[in-house]
Amino acid sequence: MRRRRLRRQQGEPEINITAFLNLMVVLIPFLLMSAAFNQLTAFDLFLPTDSSAQATQTNEEEKVELAVLLRKEKLVLNVHPRGQVAELPHSNEGALDIPGLQQQLRSLKAKYTDMTQITLLSEPDTRYETIIEVMDGVRAMSIEEAGSRYRIELFPDIALGDAPETGA
Repeated sequence: MRRRRLRRQQGEPEINITAFLNLMVVLIPFLLMSAAFNQLTAFDLFLPTDSSAQATQTNEEEKVELAVLLRKEKLVLNVHPRGQVAELPHSNEGALDIPGLQQQLRSLKAKYTDMTQITLLSEPDTRYETIIEVMDGVRAMSIEEAGSRYRIELFPDIALGDAPETGA
């Protein structure tokens, strides 16, 4: 009988959540600081245009197409129908000559101000990082004038395709 009286007098036990709250106070900031907040960027890419379809268009001005060929040892800039404009070999370490390409594209942009489209033609074994580096280079360039840094848009509409074989 004595046991029954003790149980009735004690009542319901309390839940002690202090240790759990202490754990959450430490764990939540740690997880927030170590979380990787990735920023993904999506580009609109286009298919290369069909030159025969463009030939049927009746346009008063000459239709010009820009293409950058990504070769193993060099970058080649072509302007159709004129042909090859520049050939930019890689450095001895294999680094791309993106600043040289941007200077060539800047002079072409001054000539063809309304043009925004360019085609990147890469060989099948071209690394992904190389394609992205060239894409970033042809879209825009940054210049410094009078102590200020400016970003100039070059050719933001990029089409991807396969480069013709070297002999072609």
